[in-house]
Amino acid sequence: MTEISPGRDVYGRPWEEPSWIRQTIILAVIFSVLTLVVSLLWPKSYKAEATILPNPSASASSSLLGLAAASGFGDLLSGSIGTTENPILTYPEILTSKALLERIAVTPYPSNSRITVSGALEVEGQSRRSIDRATRLLTSITQVDANLRSGIIHISAVTRDSVLSAYIVQQMLLELDRFNVSSRSSRGRATREFIEGRLSEARRELGEAEQALAVFRKTNIRFGNSPQLLLEQGRLEREVDTRSELFRLLARQYEMARIEEMRDTPTFTVIDPPEPPFKKHRPRTTVNVVLAFLLSIGVRLAWAQLAPRRKPRLTVAPQAAALG
Repeated sequence: MTEISPGRDVYGRPWEEPSWIRQTIILAVIFSVLTLVVSLLWPKSYKAEATILPNPSASASSSLLGLAAASGFGDLLSGSIGTTENPILTYPEILTSKALLERIAVTPYPSNSRITVSGALEVEGQSRRSIDRATRLLTSITQVDANLRSGIIHISAVTRDSVLSAYIVQQMLLELDRFNVSSRSSRGRATREFIEGRLSEARRELGEAEQALAVFRKTNIRFGNSPQLLLEQGRLEREVDTRSELFRLLARQYEMARIEEMRDTPTFTVIDPPEPPFKKHRPRTTVNVVLAFLLSIGVRLAWAQLAPRRKPRLTVAPQAAALG
């Protein structure tokens, strides 16, 4: 009788065979080498970054409303100025707006050259279609993140030129500051015009109240103990005091609005200015090689797991062969 027993080369799973392990390692090494070659030949990209902190007093509405509230006069201006804005939320929207990116696209690069940023990004022409392409490209290569807890805003740009990346981020900061100063000046001018008109009315009403009090005193030099005349004099004096206080408050607000209209201080503080990076951002050669090695092994394992399992190969035991 011949006895059949499993031999040494019987394996139920492919990854238990030494030959399968060797093939997998060789395949992983080949893929890693190919990934290394592609990563070295792939065009390099550089990421320039900057961080800013909005100034709390940069908004014209916040400073004007603050002074109005301190004067007890905030209700009058709140309707014309509006509520204070949150720069942590508005600045990222401004930085990623189409209008701002279009201005950057047509900005000369560098500043004394005829080449624009869109030309540096290899978008030829100055037509509307070309500018739109450059704007969409700027949208894809730039990123703005805001930390609501710390109030810090992070701006970055990724291009194949390190100097161009830093230049784009720098222009984004310049356009943001220009927009904020222009917006603050417009608000200050609108507020000044509103207060100026109200100040003229208050001056006229104060003059009328003072004139009425002067006429009363002139026509009633001696009114003795007349209760009616005493009450009338008190009413006219209170009217003059009220109009005078209103006029003083409006005068202070008018001067503050004029200051805000002419103020050109920066609206944010640059914590980390944009600098041309020395280290490339992509491709990440080491990470790509390691991922290619692990991915090839994972694919082989998945294929072996999903493929039909081979039947065990049986061999005749040596003792049985001798008896036979």
